[in-house]
Amino acid sequence: MLSRVADSIYWLNRYIERAENIARLVDVNFYLLLDSPSVLQQWQPIVITTGDLSLFQECYGEVTEANVIKFITFD
Repeated sequence: MLSRVADSIYWLNRYIERAENIARLVDVNFYLLLDSPSVLQQWQPIVITTGDLSLFQECYGEVTEANVIKFITFD
């Protein structure tokens, strides 16, 4: 196997692992809020955990479920 191909496979696996971890964060938070008796939305901690709070506020401003999911998954 060429080293170039091996390097590409390594980085592809790394990006898939990152996407899986972010999807798990969103999934766990979504189901946690379904079971929560309060109406308090806890989506801002996810953006803080990823380290992108300033970028999120610059692009979207308001922290809502739809904005956070769109930002985390597509931006």
